Amino acid sequence: MKTPFDQFRDLANELTKEFSKEMKKYQDKEAPRSSGEAELNRHIRGAEKEALSVERLVERQKALLGELATKRDDAKLMADKRYEQTELAKQAGEEKLAERAALESKHYGEQYRYFEGLLDEGGRELDALERRALEMRLKLDEMQNKRYEFAMRENLDLLKGALDQIFGADTSKSHPFTEEEKKDATKEEPAAEEKTDAADEDDFEAKLKELERRFKQD
Repeated sequence: MKTPFDQFRDLANELTKEFSKEMKKYQDKEAPRSSGEAELNRHIRGAEKEALSVERLVERQKALLGELATKRDDAKLMADKRYEQTELAKQAGEEKLAERAALESKHYGEQYRYFEGLLDEGGRELDALERRALEMRLKLDEMQNKRYEFAMRENLDLLKGALDQIFGADTSKSHPFTEEEKKDATKEEPAAEEKTDAADEDDFEAKLKELERRFKQD
């Protein structure tokens, strides 16, 4: 028959396995960028549930150890009391009473040793549970911190996509002219440039002449 501590151990092992599964899923997938934050949050919720269950086991273990300590102390008191009563009954010549008191003293003595053994075992199990709960809490903390990393990465991806749409367009693919129109425009460009240059030159000469005229008047 399993003791309460065996049951605690089995349950803690099962919960730790579930927590490890969530951690492995998270580590294997590393929260895909496309749904990183949502995926990570799902794993965090599963891990939080298992971590909380182990923490509750720790608290239940402490409470149970307190109850056992009380029972152990009570058993010791009764064992000592019945032992003294056994001696008194013997001295009074009450053999039957002494025999009964001795039997109860032995019973409570065995109960004391039983509870003492359970407390030793339970103390070791409590240490293991507390260490396991701490490890789970630290791993969970790592997962929770990763939430900020993946949120930042997703935001950067969105920002990069927006900037690519604004600045990353290939203007050559959206030129207003067809290939033929571009060829025709290229052929016409030298004449147009020559006309512009000639106009600029005429304007320049006109300005110089205007300056000469003013100086002569002065």
